[in-house]
Amino acid sequence: MNATENANGNAVLVNALSSSMRSTMNGMESVPGLVRQVIEEDSWRNFTTPRGEQVTHASFESFVTAKPTKGLGYSVAELMRLVADDTETAHLVANLLGRPVAEFQQAEKNVWNEPAERASGVLPSQDPLWRDPSDDPVALAQSDEPDLDLADPVDRDAFELRSVGRSGSWVWALKVARNIIKSKPGSLSEQDRRERDDLGKVSPTEFGRRIGWSTDRVMRYYRAWEKGIERHGLPAFDQLKPGMHVPLPAAKTWAACFVPGRVNSERAESLETAAVEAGLSMGQVVNAAKSPGAMKAAIIADTSTAEAAYSALLERSRSDGNLRATMARTIAHDPVFRKETAVESRKAERAEYVRHVVDTGQVKSAAGQVLDLPKQAKDTASKLLAVVEDPHATSEEVAEAYEAVQGIAAEVVKADPEIQTREQRTRFSKALSSTAKSIEAIDPDDLIAVADDDLREKLAGLQKQVNELAALIVNPTAHLRAV
Repeated sequence: MNATENANGNAVLVNALSSSMRSTMNGMESVPGLVRQVIEEDSWRNFTTPRGEQVTHASFESFVTAKPTKGLGYSVAELMRLVADDTETAHLVANLLGRPVAEFQQAEKNVWNEPAERASGVLPSQDPLWRDPSDDPVALAQSDEPDLDLADPVDRDAFELRSVGRSGSWVWALKVARNIIKSKPGSLSEQDRRERDDLGKVSPTEFGRRIGWSTDRVMRYYRAWEKGIERHGLPAFDQLKPGMHVPLPAAKTWAACFVPGRVNSERAESLETAAVEAGLSMGQVVNAAKSPGAMKAAIIADTSTAEAAYSALLERSRSDGNLRATMARTIAHDPVFRKETAVESRKAERAEYVRHVVDTGQVKSAAGQVLDLPKQAKDTASKLLAVVEDPHATSEEVAEAYEAVQGIAAEVVKADPEIQTREQRTRFSKALSSTAKSIEAIDPDDLIAVADDDLREKLAGLQKQVNELAALIVNPTAHLRAV
């Protein structure tokens, strides 16, 4: 699709938004929804005016403040006041303007806290034509549908704008749903062919060509209607005919069904699931996903955003083996991460050691004996556990607690002669076993082949020491008499 056709397609949304804003300054449901749609579709960047002029804006602020019909003709503060009740749209606008929402909220407190009618956002001369009836059941029951002749051009426009005010972008979705047949090229069923020929329906590509939209853009509205069938009981596609009008859901339900551009269907499904689990709107999650550069900048600049990203990466890595391996590889190859990881690993191991001692009431001696702790030692260990479980504890503090628990083990051994004897016996046994294994690992033929005077002298000295120790154990009284 060329730039002119795209601009003509964008003009549909821009003109609808401009008309709604000129009709009300109350910030009713239609305006935030249309603002959100204009942002999500990037319609504000380039469009065609009713006079046929091509308009391009480099910034969203330029689009907002430019005089009609080349822009909306409002101040940024006025636009933010209109969308203030729609948190998602307010954040979208603020992000495009590069300013925090809180700045506008504070400005509104300072500027608009005057007469009661201004504080409510409704000026005396304004007639709230565009309030979403689902927000006010009493108004819905009391409101009368105007008697409109849809053959009359003025009444037709009035009907269109009234519909947009009540149902927002569902109006566009209906126009798509009732006019197109979705099928793979060359695979129209006999029923679809009859529907196309009898009713005059067209393919998504052909419909997009006629309205100046891309096929992808048409299909986004088609898929939104699909969700509307499931969630709001909208008529199925085969029940719709070109020109047919049906009751539409409230405008505020649109965001949960519509997936903005640049998100494929597979990603959309996973993003929708995540949005539901997190209690967020689909639009919020999609807008974050389609702006990785903005997300990265926010993570780098803002602590709370970085903490959220850190938490999300940890949660995902537990179920995503590829991500887990990538993170581990990055840490292993980066000297700074590798050093910090070693420190934290040692800290965690020592903290776990102290925790295990307190939980079991037992401690392992230097020689490997498992010893029961007396009550006083348990109390001391419990105090040390409080140190290591402090999230702000330094590695030095954890090391001191770890060494103190080891000291408790040494005191338990020292306090009981029998335990002390077993400790020494175990230590000697381990030393002799280790020596024996080392000697057994020596190949005699290899030793003979390389032996020199130094090796012979060391081996002879070792043999003498072993013989003396063996003689000592066999006849310890002889050793005592010699001493």
